[in-house]
This record gives sequence, structure tokens and C-alpha cells, in this order.
Amino acid sequence: MFKGKAVVFALMLMLATSVYANMVDGCTSQVGTDNGLGTLAPAQLTISICPQGDFEYIRASAGGSTAYVWIIALDFFSYPVVGIPWTDCWLNSCNASQQLHLCAMPIAADSLTGDNGRTTFSGRIAGGGCTLTGGIWWAIQGVQIKGNKPTCDVPLCLDIIVKSPDLSGGGGNPDGIVNLSDLIPFGNAYNLGLGAPGYNACCDLNDDDKCNLSDFTFFGMHYQHTCF
Repeated sequence: MFKGKAVVFALMLMLATSVYANMVDGCTSQVGTDNGLGTLAPAQLTISICPQGDFEYIRASAGGSTAYVWIIALDFFSYPVVGIPWTDCWLNSCNASQQLHLCAMPIAADSLTGDNGRTTFSGRIAGGGCTLTGGIWWAIQGVQIKGNKPTCDVPLCLDIIVKSPDLSGGGGNPDGIVNLSDLIPFGNAYNLGLGAPGYNACCDLNDDDKCNLSDFTFFGMHYQHTCF
């Protein structure tokens, strides 16, 4: 009788193992930013994005040319999940009031996840909106990477600021197209600098703490750009 129970338990364990193996687990997986020095040193990234996916590279978002976001995808047993496609990733704002408008394929990894489950992101993001506070969460294979371990009940929010010329669509939210409605917030903040009443950091697309002609030039370069 005991032997029969042991066999049943072993079968159940094998079934559970097969179910959870090679599936990303948001609690064991890891995500972070790197300033490009090769030391996994956390870095604040400030990225300007466009719905057409043709604005700033992540690699240029920390003042240099080699910054990136990294993910290590692990399963329930902390084993690497290998070969996840470049496009099987997602991101958005941790601040519910500053959600981004992301296109159908907003981000692509630099490679498939390797033998250690690791991949990086240094390219461009296709989307609109502005999130200045709260950070950005990241997901891979449809699973958010979680923080607050061991409970893992909240997303892990990276110190990333995102800006875009797509600021105001229907209802005042980004709508995935850079058009005339987005000129309104630019007009309200034009020629204002950090600390001035009415200054809007979302309009500062070159990160010099001013909203001026150089930022309007960026707006013009991306005018009428929309999600594919």
C-alpha cells in the first residue's frame, strides 16, 4: 500500500515538474539596468520614444552609448528558460496614472535568452506617453518580473523615465500618433525651464531641463508618426 502511494506521489511530482519547467516564473526571474560599465551597476535611464520606434536607443539613455536593460528568465525551480524569442517581451509604467501607449510590438530583445536565461535590451521602444515617476515594469513570456520577494506580489519597477512627443490623444492620453493635439502641452510649456511655473518635463525631449526650440525640432522630426 505504501509503495503504491509512493508511486502516485512520484508521478504527481513528475507532472508538476513538467508543468512548471521551462515556464518563466516572475518571482525567481530577475531584471535590472546597467550603465554600460559591465558591472551590472544599476543606472537611471531616461529614454525618448516614438510610436514609429525611431527615437532614442536604450543604449544612449544613461549619457553614454552602452547602457541596457537585462533580464534573466528562470522557471519555478530557478532553472534558465532558454530560447525565448526576441519579441516575447513587454513593459509599461508602474504608475497607473502615467501608462504608456505601446504599439503591437513595442520592444525587441538583443537576442534569444541564452543558456543562462539571460538577454538584454539596448534598442528602441515603439510607443507614446510620458512616465516620470514610479519606474517601469518588465515582462517576458507574458510574465511580469516581480519584486518584494519572497511574497512577489508587486512588479519590480526599474528606475526608468520615458518621454515621447505623443502626449495627448483622445481624453488627454497618448494615442499612438504624434499630431496636432500633442502641440497643446508643448505650447503650454514652451520656453519654460525646470522650476518655472508650468514647466512640463514630458516636453523636454533632450533632457536639458528646458522646453525650447530644440525639443520642438524633435517634435517636428516625428510629426505624424504612428504605430504600425
